[in-house]
Amino acid sequence: MVQVYPLLTLIAFIATSHTPSQIYAFSIIRINEQNKYHDTPLLFSTLSLSNDDLITHNNIIQPIDNRPHEQRVDAPRHARRLNHAFQHLYRHSDPRWDDNDWDADQCHDVKFQQNVTYVFVSMDSNSTIAERPLDRNVALSAIHYLHVYGGYSLEEIRDMHASFPPLFEIDVVRHLRPKMRFLKDCMDGGVNVSTANSTMQVLCPELKAVLPASFFGARFERTIAPRHAFLVHVNLPNGKTLWETVVDGRTLFEEFLMMHRKPKQFAAMCNAWKSIYSPHSNSLPITAEQIVAFDKLFQRGMLSAARNDTSYIFPDERNKQYLSSGPCMMKTANVTTGQLIRYLIQHGGNPYEEDVRGASLFHWAAGCGNLEALQELVTSCNELNFDRMATNETQASKNSQSYGALAALLWKASRDDATPLHWAAAGAGVKEFGVGGHASIVNYLLLLRKQHQLISERKLINSLTKDGNSVLMWAAWSQSLDVVKLLVRNRADTHTTNRNGCTVAHWSSSGGSVAVCKYLAEIAHVDYSVENYHGNTPLSHAVAYARASVVRWLKEDMLIEDRSGSAADLATNFVDWGSFEADEEIERRKVFDLFQDWRQEMGEDAEPVRHLFSIVSYTSTKVSLFIGTFVTQDMRRGELFTHVALLVSNA
Repeated sequence: MVQVYPLLTLIAFIATSHTPSQIYAFSIIRINEQNKYHDTPLLFSTLSLSNDDLITHNNIIQPIDNRPHEQRVDAPRHARRLNHAFQHLYRHSDPRWDDNDWDADQCHDVKFQQNVTYVFVSMDSNSTIAERPLDRNVALSAIHYLHVYGGYSLEEIRDMHASFPPLFEIDVVRHLRPKMRFLKDCMDGGVNVSTANSTMQVLCPELKAVLPASFFGARFERTIAPRHAFLVHVNLPNGKTLWETVVDGRTLFEEFLMMHRKPKQFAAMCNAWKSIYSPHSNSLPITAEQIVAFDKLFQRGMLSAARNDTSYIFPDERNKQYLSSGPCMMKTANVTTGQLIRYLIQHGGNPYEEDVRGASLFHWAAGCGNLEALQELVTSCNELNFDRMATNETQASKNSQSYGALAALLWKASRDDATPLHWAAAGAGVKEFGVGGHASIVNYLLLLRKQHQLISERKLINSLTKDGNSVLMWAAWSQSLDVVKLLVRNRADTHTTNRNGCTVAHWSSSGGSVAVCKYLAEIAHVDYSVENYHGNTPLSHAVAYARASVVRWLKEDMLIEDRSGSAADLATNFVDWGSFEADEEIERRKVFDLFQDWRQEMGEDAEPVRHLFSIVSYTSTKVSLFIGTFVTQDMRRGELFTHVALLVSNA
């Protein structure tokens, strides 16, 4: 006995507008005796259908790849590390560092390899380097970097390798270079030496004398950097003071490296140092819990600090309940987001990093309303001696060292050209956008512009995205009345249209705040009857987004007429065809009822409800599919009748 199955696959294939013979050929014939599914190659061959035309379904047999799993891909799949760059320290390019142009190919210089071969006996299987299964290029890269940028002689490198054999297995870009930059920049351990062509910065001899080779294998971003930042936070010896101060025959830096791994040991060391070097500071002892909390906040990076998303540290529900009942992570660490931003930048964080969508830390701080973090970003970047944002048009601002202000005012996200002012006007959360603007951030950016004079106020206020959306549009859409008032008072253009012809009236109607709409209409004299390039009015937008209160205000207070009837039709369509959550369903029903009431008040018949019915019947020997769709509109605007019928039979 033959059956046609499955029906859903057949309907999906019908939607691609194939002929009845193709539809019949696509059917999968089930043979009950063998209880197996087979495609029909004879029929498929007559239709010139490729494998791409087939719709994947559990009951359709696809070619099975019997190769081992390792052979099914050309190369290992890369992990999706979306925003991990915000957690990296000293990994970005910076003109302050002379090792930006370091290239692994430099270590293949013949003279350099000859010197290495001489010091390490030979490069064959009997050499010191080959005692472990090492990659020759990795080993040469590590030797070259330590020799050139660390100032170590080849003999010193050989001794370091003898005391710490994994030294030659360490990747230069991910491990050696960040730690070397930390020693030179944060620990102030660099000294300039003259070479034949330029001046090179290497480690000073005093620091090299107390620095163990195992330091280059330590977990820098997970332990060393956050623990050193904690010393800065609690005002204990840090930086150059660590390796210059000698107590009982060893430096504080050596003690730090010995005690920094475990929180309890590190807390005991901090309390001991506190009694010696800061006897008049806060009398509360430093606890391991405080150190662990500080570590977690520091390790999350600058994006987390800019967004102030500490509530997402514990993802599971049980820990969320604990977090809400217990002390806040920020309070436990006794630190603020602004301080975290400062410490991260001091320890090699990149304040000019972008997320996967092209938004910067300035955008996130402004959108999340984190004024302290935004101010710290501006201040810290003004102090940095590099100009990634520099262009010919901003040469004057470069000379005035206003890099942070330049980024906060003029940075445009690569995805849509939105500025931090756009984000401040709309408001953002960790997982949502348009949550409500922040007047304090907008006011700060306007004062920053006035202070640095990088751009005219009118140009800043009326900056546009790639789609032509203004700051005022985003503020009106996010229902931010205080931001809208602030922008209008600062001469925001209320007549701007985007690429679709939508004005701030369309955006405010979509947002759903009657207070914003009233202010724009009464104070800014915004026209709420204007149509965009597609003939849609603010009333249509209010209906599309189920803004019942705005619809009522437009119809009853502003007396906006739905001349084409598109808004009423849209309200009916959403009720008849849409499938929404319970709350949205209630709002859409309210909008629909409003139009029904207005039609009855005008003495017209209510809009007829559209009907959709599907009749599907099939037996063991025949399948029949009949779909009928009837759409009826008001006779005054014409009548549209659509009827689609399809019958497929197989005996």
